[in-house]
Amino acid sequence: MRILFVLLVVAVPYFAKAQTSDTTQSGLPDLLVGRWEGSLAEGNYSEEWVKVSEGTYEGKAVLLIGDVVRSVEIMRLTFFAGQWVFMASTGGTRITSFVRVAVKDGAWVFENREHDYPQHIGYKVEGKTLSAYIALLNDQADRMDFMLKRVN
Repeated sequence: MRILFVLLVVAVPYFAKAQTSDTTQSGLPDLLVGRWEGSLAEGNYSEEWVKVSEGTYEGKAVLLIGDVVRSVEIMRLTFFAGQWVFMASTGGTRITSFVRVAVKDGAWVFENREHDYPQHIGYKVEGKTLSAYIALLNDQADRMDFMLKRVN
């Protein structure tokens, strides 16, 4: 019993620090801040991200084909209950949430197994390039990749 108590006294502050430091470590969220543009579906696609507060970022994605706005997506990336959560709403519809499940080679991977499409979202920033994708969990046939360049 005494050993368990000692382990708890030592481990709890360590794990609490690990969880809270995840909001302040440099990484994807801070790198996302700014405006990104690229081509998609014969149109121009852009994402713009701002830091709202420590651990909360908001984004807006717009697909413009010619002079016509084809889609608008409002996004939020936030550190909530010890986890990073990506939320998105397209066209004023319901909000869908995805929880970060992994960081692989600098890419943040979010997942929502209950959602129809996408179920997987990945984001990675390297220099002035933002690469992202949306896909089903186990079927990459419908995967959609985004390659964007920083414009500010």
